[in-house]
Amino acid sequence: MMDAQVSPGRYILGEDLSVLAPYVTVVSDWGPRRPRFYQEAPKMAAVVRRVDDDPRLAELWAKRFR
Repeated sequence: MMDAQVSPGRYILGEDLSVLAPYVTVVSDWGPRRPRFYQEAPKMAAVVRRVDDDPRLAELWAKRFR
């Protein structure tokens, strides 16, 4: 539903990173996981990939989620 209602820029709410993008990135990894998320939310898939690779969040991902 959310994918149908957003028009993401670089991030979900536009060009600046907000708390929503990392939140969606974490949630996208819950069951049934990323392949299904990418299929069901194609507009947000690029954002999730970008947030995964954001060097500002690398330490957070390494310590908490990966």
